[in-house]
Amino acid sequence: MRWNTSRERLRRLDEVLESVQRTADETPAPVLVEGRNDERALATLGIEAETVRISGNGRSLAETAERVSRRYEEAILLTDWDPKGNELKSKMKPLLEAHGVAPRTSHRKRLRDLTAKEIYDIESLPQQRTRMVSETRQ
Repeated sequence: MRWNTSRERLRRLDEVLESVQRTADETPAPVLVEGRNDERALATLGIEAETVRISGNGRSLAETAERVSRRYEEAILLTDWDPKGNELKSKMKPLLEAHGVAPRTSHRKRLRDLTAKEIYDIESLPQQRTRMVSETRQ
């Protein structure tokens, strides 16, 4: 039973990651992350989408939202699911909407639901995926 559960969770994680890439390509939409480590994690996972750091970029959240609105009508909001990430999501979502950008948060929710018992941030996703692959081989 554990093998099937691990395999299913890995399959679902991969589906979410593929969906992030597909959405970023087709919409087009940038992926909004907290910092540089999150950008690296997404690249490690094979996501080749434009990323925008919303924390530590020298700009206010409002300015970041305004800059995103100059080029995009939608954005994928992928903050961590820790208290800081939850707060950033809660602040950034209405700022994007106020600038006419539709924030997509479903990928974040799905990632959180799949991994919340083990990790709480985007930068840990590559290691988590590696653990999940390992579990399917046991």
